[in-house]
Amino acid sequence: MTTWLEQPIIGGTSLLDIVLFLLVMGVAVILARKVSSFVRKHLDDTVGKRSSKGVARLLQYAILAVALLLSSNILLHVDLNTVILSLGVVGVAVAFATQQVIQNAVAGILISITKPIKLEDWVEVGSTPSTGICRVRDIRLMSTELRERGGRITIIPNSQIINGKVINYTRSGFTSLTRNIWVAPNTDLCTVRRIVLEEADRDPYILPEVSEGDKAEMLSIFDRYPLKDRCEPDQQVLGSLCPTVNVVDIQASRVKLQINVWVKDVQHGDEIMSGLLEALKARFEDEGIELKDP
Repeated sequence: MTTWLEQPIIGGTSLLDIVLFLLVMGVAVILARKVSSFVRKHLDDTVGKRSSKGVARLLQYAILAVALLLSSNILLHVDLNTVILSLGVVGVAVAFATQQVIQNAVAGILISITKPIKLEDWVEVGSTPSTGICRVRDIRLMSTELRERGGRITIIPNSQIINGKVINYTRSGFTSLTRNIWVAPNTDLCTVRRIVLEEADRDPYILPEVSEGDKAEMLSIFDRYPLKDRCEPDQQVLGSLCPTVNVVDIQASRVKLQINVWVKDVQHGDEIMSGLLEALKARFEDEGIELKDP
């Protein structure tokens, strides 16, 4: 014997079905909000509030959409195949129109999971042309915001970060700076190397001269990326970052030398190299070493 709640009022749908449908949707709304809060809590500090808000909202809408479709089919007796077919036709058209948008959104989610870059990292994106050395200012769902050293703001689509080349200087811990100089063919190269090493040692920003705190950090980088044999002494490990002077070309009127030094602060690389070159110029003049034009 059916009660008045179970009697059909619209097609095959009873009042009880409508009540249950509303209850299911209410539970789905609460669950979607809980999931959204959980995602925001764990992603705010890693990818930024804007990106975490986008991911959380996407999951929230997905939960509500699934709950709406299933409860409509089971409780309201809506033909799900017809709905899906209609949505499928519309979805294909929307997918073609928003292909880049979807690709960037998926890339934003992948960035939040794999973390190839983080906020405040110094990075370089792309190969030709590249962004140059920039600091990550914000990571959103669709794009990443970079600040160049000159102050300009660059917006990069997230798909370009996932599919392209990204250099993360902060994660590597150090990077090399290279400059070429030309000297007379009769120059004593041992003297040139001695001067370069002495002037580099005087600069506190050029490796391997680091403070005790920075020394522990540098050694941990070697341990993390198995760049060294753990049995090697610490000083020998840091010694692998000593400046070098190599002969790269010999001509009748000049010799081309390549100076390579390692630094931690890539954002100040130009200033560090400028200071070193100024010191080398003064020393070369004092010791009578003649520089040649390129």
